[in-house]
Amino acid sequence: MQIFNENKGQGSTEYLLLFGAILFIAIAAILLYASYFDMPNNGTPVKVTLTITNIGPNPSTFIYEANNTTGGRNEWIKSGTPGNQFFTLASGNNRTFNLGEMLPGTSFTIEGGVGNPASGSSQHKGIGQSGRWTLTIGNQTFSWVINGPYDYRKTPSGSVLRSFYIQQGSGGGGSPYNTTSDIREVRTNVS
Repeated sequence: MQIFNENKGQGSTEYLLLFGAILFIAIAAILLYASYFDMPNNGTPVKVTLTITNIGPNPSTFIYEANNTTGGRNEWIKSGTPGNQFFTLASGNNRTFNLGEMLPGTSFTIEGGVGNPASGSSQHKGIGQSGRWTLTIGNQTFSWVINGPYDYRKTPSGSVLRSFYIQQGSGGGGSPYNTTSDIREVRTNVS
């Protein structure tokens, strides 16, 4: 019995396998490249700060509270400065609070009040006073003004509650999605 030495088909088969391997690598590289640019920024936290400025004519007392509301929770932000303590600012002065770093998907509220109804002169109680709240989330900034007086013992006046949500992508910026002000709901939504 004689075995034939056939070499004619072997070259074309090798070229087909080589072409298939190159095609497979090219498709895998394209899919990897596309998924890299479409990948959400899930793991990158953004820095969040709150600056309160006294824009009233006299020194006054201010208060704020920051609560994490992600997933239906309602608890003080633990990564930064939660607030809920009165402090005094001279006219034109400001104070910045670090609220920590937050991941995309985090939701939180900021409540602010101008004045302390329990003590001090009328200006320290917030009468005729106002403040500017400036929240910086990543590379975006949101500002609003609150007018006094703030009285936590009654239906809140001089109090504003704002809700924020850290969005995916775009530098980890945030976007306000709800605002309530000077209504009973403000005190029931924060501790």
